[in-house]
Amino acid sequence: MNTKPRLAVLSGVLPFPGRSGQQQRVANKLRAFREQFHVTFITIAASDQVEQVRAQLTGCVDDVILLQWPALDKWQVRWRYVLPELAYVARTGAKRSNYWLSQIAFTPENLQTAVAGHEPFDVVVFEYWHAHQAAPFWQATGARCILDMHDILWQSYDRQLQARPLPTFLRRRMVARYRRQEEKAWTYFDGLITINSAEHDYVAQRLPRTPLYYAPMGVDLTLWPYSWQPADPPRIGYYGGLGSSHNQRDALLVYEQIMPQVWVQFPDAELWLVGSNPPEHILELGRQDPRVQVTGFVEDVAAVLRTLALVICPWQGRYGFRSRLIEVMATGVPIVASADAAYGMDFVHGKGIFFADDDTTMAKYALRLLDDKPFCHSQSQVARRQVEQRYSFEDTYVRLATQLHDWLPQSEKP
Repeated sequence: MNTKPRLAVLSGVLPFPGRSGQQQRVANKLRAFREQFHVTFITIAASDQVEQVRAQLTGCVDDVILLQWPALDKWQVRWRYVLPELAYVARTGAKRSNYWLSQIAFTPENLQTAVAGHEPFDVVVFEYWHAHQAAPFWQATGARCILDMHDILWQSYDRQLQARPLPTFLRRRMVARYRRQEEKAWTYFDGLITINSAEHDYVAQRLPRTPLYYAPMGVDLTLWPYSWQPADPPRIGYYGGLGSSHNQRDALLVYEQIMPQVWVQFPDAELWLVGSNPPEHILELGRQDPRVQVTGFVEDVAAVLRTLALVICPWQGRYGFRSRLIEVMATGVPIVASADAAYGMDFVHGKGIFFADDDTTMAKYALRLLDDKPFCHSQSQVARRQVEQRYSFEDTYVRLATQLHDWLPQSEKP
């Protein structure tokens, strides 16, 4: 007889194929949760993918509940949702994806039908806040509802809008409306999971009586062993999904602003742009400049990372969590990054990672690492040590699972 508490994960993000940080986080939590809970995964799938999704989830969880999407590839079905979708976005300030998750997929009515015949859950973990209106349904069954924020989304929304040609007053108004929606959604939950320490403090100020759990993006260090073996001539890397316009801008900044300063002293140095889905203008860099390598998707990315002398990350925007920094440093590669890139991650400057907020200073740190091999080697070792001390699988996801397991009896209503 199963005596484990019953936990459900309500998610529009699947734990596979694991190419994004979102998917990796969901997969790692499921793995940790199963040690202490009976885990059910509740998600959505198109009608022609139900069996495939179910089969792939079977090895990750104890039970699977699938809700089917409408046949949106058929215009006769899709057109019915156009006006309600636009009205929802105009009324709430939320994004279109919020509409589909909250108003179409994870409605209380759909969920009630989907879980009919299943034993009640003790706790339901929501991935992102979009389906918050379903929380009262679960709470009425006696379940505790926990939100894994992943990050504070209104901050990333602000960053997205800055890339559009919008008047400042309009952008601020749109962000303020989205922020109100998101922060109101937090109040629906019995507890929240934060992803970086700065965001944890932010939420604690707004919800001082709500239990908060800090669970950053950890890694299984057995899958990311220390393996630094820098190539000669030296390789400087940029690492991130290149399908993102934000990452494309950062990669170009490294190429156009930082590498010219490096090439003055190290003319044979190579720039490696490591990331999936590079657009044509990024691929063109590799075709036009023999010093640039654009890898595209790499199955064993650690095998590429370990050949890099260092990685540069000029990310802008204080939100979320840069899980790629963890992977790079776990492999033993030193990093030169903006302070924004590691915001809320509690890394110590000068211990495998160097913070700089302008191109000249980034180039200076990169040149120092390239010019002093013994120094670079020592920085490689302390980079790994910082990850071991803060971001192992056990210190992040296993700790979260234990905290939730221990919290459940305390949270029961008298």
